[in-house]
Amino acid sequence: MMTGYPSSYTLINNKRYLYFGGTSYYSLHGHPEVVRAASEALNTYGITSATSRATTGMTPLYDELERKAAKFFDTDDAVYLPSGYLSNIAGIAALRDMGKADRLYVDANAHYCNIEGALASSLPVIQYAHNDPADLRNKIAATLKPKEKPLIITDGVFGTFGRFADVPTLLETAEQYDGALWIDDAHGVGVVGEHGRGTYDYYGKRSPRLFFGATVSKAFGAFGGLIVGDSDFIARVRNGNVMKGSNQPPAVAAAAAIKGFEILSSNPDMRANLHNNARYLKAGMRKLGFDVEDNDLPIVAFTFGNNADIQKLRDYILSKNIYIQMLNYAGTGVYNRCKG
Repeated sequence: MMTGYPSSYTLINNKRYLYFGGTSYYSLHGHPEVVRAASEALNTYGITSATSRATTGMTPLYDELERKAAKFFDTDDAVYLPSGYLSNIAGIAALRDMGKADRLYVDANAHYCNIEGALASSLPVIQYAHNDPADLRNKIAATLKPKEKPLIITDGVFGTFGRFADVPTLLETAEQYDGALWIDDAHGVGVVGEHGRGTYDYYGKRSPRLFFGATVSKAFGAFGGLIVGDSDFIARVRNGNVMKGSNQPPAVAAAAAIKGFEILSSNPDMRANLHNNARYLKAGMRKLGFDVEDNDLPIVAFTFGNNADIQKLRDYILSKNIYIQMLNYAGTGVYNRCKG
C-alpha cells in the first residue's frame, strides 16, 4: 500500500523505497506547484460540479484545460473526460457515428479498455496478432466486406512491455482499405516525440485517418481522460453518451492537469532527462544479462525463470529498499513479468 506520493522515493506501507513503480513519469503528482493548483481549485470549486457537461457541468477549469491541450498537441480542439479508460469508449463510438468504422481490428495485446471500447460499439470485432501488421492485413482481407471501413485499434506504447506499436505500417494499412487508426496513447503522450505529443509525434505522422485518446494521469501529474483532434470529431465526442451521461472529473484533477501541461511545456529538458535515465537504466540491466527493450521509453520490463524465481528476485530487490512491480497482467499473454 502506497502511503506517500509517487516520486524518486516514496512510502510503501510507511517504509521508504527507491521507487521504480507506477507511471508518474515526471513525479508531477506530488510536485509543489501541481499540489498548490489543485488545492486552490478545491477551495474555489469544491470537489466537483456533481453533474455532466450536458447540464451545468462545465467550469472555467475544464475550458482552460482543453485549450491548453489543443495548443500542446497542435490540434483544433480537445475534450477532457472522466478517465483515460473512457477515452477509448468515447473515441471509438464517435468514429462509428461519423461513419469511419464498420468493422474493428484490435491488437491482441491492446489494453483491455480498448477491447471494451470495441465491444461497446456493437460493431464486429476481430483481434490480430500482437504488433503484427502482416496478420492484420490477412485478417482484413479475409473478413472485411465490400464498402466496409476498418478501424484499427492499438496501444501507441504497450505499457506492460515498453515497446512501440508499428504506427506507420498500421496507418498505411488503414489508408489502403479506406479505414482509420485509433491509438490508445496513455503511455506516449507527454513522454515521446519531438514535442512530447506522443506516438504519432515520435513517428512524425499526421493524418486525417489517425485518431487517438490518452490520459493526463501519467505524464501530466493529474487524473482524467483526453481526446484531441479536429473540430468535427471532438464535437461528436462531446455529444456522445460518455460525456452526456457522466459527471465531470473533480476540479482538483483539472487544475492539476493544467499545471502539468504548463510545467512540461516550459521545461522540455525534463523529457530529455527522462529518456537519458531510461537509456542508462536499460544499459545497466542488459549488462546484468536481462533482456529489456533497447529504446528510451521509461518502462523497463523483464522476465526471469519461473514464478518462484522471479518472486525470489523481487523479494531480494525489495530487501534493498528498491520497489519494483511484479505483474500477472491478464490480457497481455505475458505473466510473471517484473517492471520498473
